[in-house]
Amino acid sequence: MAIHYYGIRHHGPGCARALQAALAAQQPDIVLLEGPPEADALIALAADPAMQPPVALLVYPSEAPQHGVFYPFAEFSPEWRAIRHALEQQIPLWFIDLPPTHGFAEALAAEAVLQPEESSASVDEAVAVPDADEATDAPSAAARIDPIAELSRAAGYQDPELWWELQIEQRADAHELFAAIAEAMHAVREQAPSPDLREQRREAHMRQRIRAAEKAGYQNIAVICGAWHLPALQQPFTLKHDQALLKGLPKTKVAATWVPWSDDRLALASGYGAGVSSPGWYRHLWESDERSGIRWMTEAARLMREQGLDISSASVIEAVRLAQALAALRAQAQPGLLEQREAMQTVLCHGETGALELIRRKLEIGSRLGSVPASAEAAPLQRDLENQQKRLRLKPSIDAKRQDLDLREELGRERSCLLHRLQIIGVPWGQLLRNGNHTGTFRESWELRWQADFSVDLIAASRYGNTIDSAASQILCERARRAVALPELTEMLDQAILAQLPLASTVLLGCVHSQAALASDLAHLMEALPPLARLARYGDVRATATSSVQPIVTGLVERICVGLLPAASQLDQDAAERLIGRMEAVQQALDTLDQADLRADWFASLSQLIGAAGVAAMVRGFALRLAFDRQQVDADTLGQQARLALASAVPAAESTAWLTGLLRGSGLLLLQHDSLWRTIDGWLQGLDSALFIERLPLLRRAFADFSTAERRQMGDKVRRLEATSSAATAPQQIDHHRAQRVLPVLASILGG
Repeated sequence: MAIHYYGIRHHGPGCARALQAALAAQQPDIVLLEGPPEADALIALAADPAMQPPVALLVYPSEAPQHGVFYPFAEFSPEWRAIRHALEQQIPLWFIDLPPTHGFAEALAAEAVLQPEESSASVDEAVAVPDADEATDAPSAAARIDPIAELSRAAGYQDPELWWELQIEQRADAHELFAAIAEAMHAVREQAPSPDLREQRREAHMRQRIRAAEKAGYQNIAVICGAWHLPALQQPFTLKHDQALLKGLPKTKVAATWVPWSDDRLALASGYGAGVSSPGWYRHLWESDERSGIRWMTEAARLMREQGLDISSASVIEAVRLAQALAALRAQAQPGLLEQREAMQTVLCHGETGALELIRRKLEIGSRLGSVPASAEAAPLQRDLENQQKRLRLKPSIDAKRQDLDLREELGRERSCLLHRLQIIGVPWGQLLRNGNHTGTFRESWELRWQADFSVDLIAASRYGNTIDSAASQILCERARRAVALPELTEMLDQAILAQLPLASTVLLGCVHSQAALASDLAHLMEALPPLARLARYGDVRATATSSVQPIVTGLVERICVGLLPAASQLDQDAAERLIGRMEAVQQALDTLDQADLRADWFASLSQLIGAAGVAAMVRGFALRLAFDRQQVDADTLGQQARLALASAVPAAESTAWLTGLLRGSGLLLLQHDSLWRTIDGWLQGLDSALFIERLPLLRRAFADFSTAERRQMGDKVRRLEATSSAATAPQQIDHHRAQRVLPVLASILGG
């Protein structure tokens, strides 16, 4: 009986190539691979032509999918090559890691103890989904050191990735590679701290599975595991020792499936514990022959040309030669990623680093998104989304892509509905862009970017329904029953209308009716109005009946107008700023509604604020600004109120606050009205220097929101007004003695 051990690094093309050759030479009758035993039944799917890496095994507790873990594979991953070898040779492959069911059971039990009233997280809560190597392959920091970092430092390298690439990825003869890895790992683990209990159990379970393969009669066994575990699997631990470690571990019901993965989620920068720094570069090494340097530089040049950069063929040739020369100077067999970068920066980028970031993102990391066969088990919600993506011609991509939708067209409305529904169920595939395209107008602009772990979010949302629309509707109905604040309900009603969810809209309308009748907090009433106003004004763009919303809107506006004056009295600065923000939102909502009776009521309440005693000065100034901008107050009234608010008898702090409210958001008022300008200028000149310095921070805040163009125009206006003032007031005094001295010179020049 022969057992061959292969210590590998996750996602290393050098290891993958060496392992492929070693398995071909060994011809084992069974392969034992570090991985989740719950996924043994899914191995056969890897032979399906529709299975295109990168992909991942997802294992999760059936009752709490948010705790699921991923086991990613790229085509250059040694584990993937082992799976493919077993399938091609038609030999069994067992996953031998400690089953995740035990870790899940422990996590769920701990969660139940910590949060007895909320034992399962809802889909709208932020839940971190760990990767397999973080959740089941990574012990505590005290128990694990980075073996590659330790070995690279021992060899005199500061960069572990560079050392690994030179020693493994560029290794021409990999015949003794696994023996060298085993020897190095034994040396590292001799100096490492003792493993924690979790890691001891994992390694004990692997040893138990090796014993099970021997007992089953297999004679030529290949054991493939992370290099770190190799010494522990080769040590002669007793059966009794391992059984004691594994006795009595808790279990829970677990499910597993294949899901698409992406290059960016294979990268270390994504937070993936076993990631590599440059998946795209490793794929290039896996797919390329001895002319890999030329191919890599050519791909970089093509990418830069697509961005409009001028890259000639001569520059590409020169960059290839420079990379080869750098490798020769450093005694390397061929250029590595570092040499390629330096050559690109020098020749293609002319010393600049901007284009290198593009190459890093698009080429070194990559933008590939894998796929799994339709026969792979998936939640009905996932299948429904896939069908809608095909029907609506929305292909998922990990690259950010802008999608402009015309809501007057059926296709645009359906795409918009899907994206809004996905946001409700916690799958933010699209982010709505607010740059001038407000929700409810005839157009929407979205930025679409698919993330591989959205699969978990879809599985977690499956308990709400088997289709995207039913799940989104059920989630909103559940949230509506828990919501107590009117603004929260109106925001959800807005979501329901945008997503075309009639059942949820009906439920939410009922809740809004009830809450609007009971709500007494003016802040809640003001915050609730904007979503309802958009709905009442634009809901029919999506062919949605919104007539039932209008009575609610009318009632809210009436109650806001009645309660505004008392709410604006005796406020400190922070409370006044919050009220101003709500007043601005109400004004925008009323502008959207464009209903004369509601606007009249609102402006009547603003007129009460403008001159009312006890109302915060900042609120009075802002109320005047709103009324003046909409022709409810004339220029004479504006000037009169300014002179009253900036009079010498008014405390400087109150005058400054009033001015801050008046000038909020725009400087056009100052640019267009010279009388207001001179009134403010006179007030400022009347402040003594100490008081001016004290008020200066607040004055700066009053001007902080002005655009650059407005500030430039103000500077021009200062010069113009000063010149006009100087011309009007300068005394006409002539020095006759000096003039007599100039006359002879002028006579000589003029020929007189």
